[in-house]
Amino acid sequence: MEEKLIWKKRVDVFRYVYECLVNNFNEEEIIKKNIFSDEYCVAIVKYFASNHIQITNEIKNLIDSSTWSWERTKTIVKAIIIAAYCEFKTSNLDKGIIIDQAILNGKYYGEKNDYKFINAILDKILH
Repeated sequence: MEEKLIWKKRVDVFRYVYECLVNNFNEEEIIKKNIFSDEYCVAIVKYFASNHIQITNEIKNLIDSSTWSWERTKTIVKAIIIAAYCEFKTSNLDKGIIIDQAILNGKYYGEKNDYKFINAILDKILH
């Protein structure tokens, strides 16, 4: 039961990140429109709000240096990657757990092979 609750929190966070990306929210708007009361989720969203430009640029540069491009990456995939990155930075969870959960989100919410891309990017960026 606990695992499903934690996974649901991760889904809620990446959906929120997705909304922020689609609406191009700035730091103030991200904080102001924060829908979470749970400490774990609030910490992730605050980290995202404070660092979203740096995070986005770091991930964008990594993706652009591969055989893919940031512009061709679906927004839902960007949101999953960014949310996982922020969770990794704000928690003491193992890299493998974060990646596994992001892969699960990619399989469930992305298209057929999005999870492979998510896995590759997170494996390179989480350190």
